[in-house]
Amino acid sequence: MRHGTLSAQHGRVTGQLGTGTGGHGRQAVSFLRLVGRSLRDVFEQLTSLFLYSVLWWVSVVTVIYAPVATVTLFAMADPRRQIMSTEFSDSIDVMKTSFRRSWAIFLCTVPLIVVLIWNTYYFGGTNEALRILIPLWILMSGVLIVLTLFAFSIAGTMESGVRNAFRGAIYVLISRPYRGFLLGIFLLILTVLLSVAVLPMLFIGPALIAAIVNRFVFDGLNVEVMDPNAPTNERADEHARGINPDRGVLHRLRGNNQRR
Repeated sequence: MRHGTLSAQHGRVTGQLGTGTGGHGRQAVSFLRLVGRSLRDVFEQLTSLFLYSVLWWVSVVTVIYAPVATVTLFAMADPRRQIMSTEFSDSIDVMKTSFRRSWAIFLCTVPLIVVLIWNTYYFGGTNEALRILIPLWILMSGVLIVLTLFAFSIAGTMESGVRNAFRGAIYVLISRPYRGFLLGIFLLILTVLLSVAVLPMLFIGPALIAAIVNRFVFDGLNVEVMDPNAPTNERADEHARGINPDRGVLHRLRGNNQRR
């Protein structure tokens, strides 16, 4: 009986480990899927996001408009804008209505991030006792950076106030910590690569980061984003029944050549 009990317990533990591994695998696939959708979002709005990226850099130089420009950038990189007519005046309206909450989000997070990074840099080259806290400071600064990006995203795309922006950001981060960890590492690598290339960072880097963060926030909050390229329900039903299927561009070109 004892041997049978131990075997059963071993089976349950093995099953749990398998489930956990499979869960991480599914999260990795979901992570890549969201990144792919973000890249498509940027491609679909390339011209406008190019403009907003350049304007974001200009606003950062002025300092005072940097937080509000960040909220506006996230708002303009909203994937739901692909199915609506967006004009430049919309960005001006966002800037007018988000000045206070953008600075509130900035002051609640960025100074603390700067302090943590400075502590890591300063104590990293010394033999002080506080040096043992460097791994903790690095982890805390990474979490705060991701949390700040989530808060700016929610403030821009959903026009949320400061409290609701942080509530939503904390929920997305806590509900999917593994994904948040991967996102932080991915954005760090992406920023380094774009910075080395210089021009991509200047012209599309900010908008690309905003589009990626928006997708992860929407997925974490279960916000539906309609795909403008997806077929209508009637068209999807026709495809399912094999009625008038669209065989692609190559097939249509081949048919045109044959008619000639």
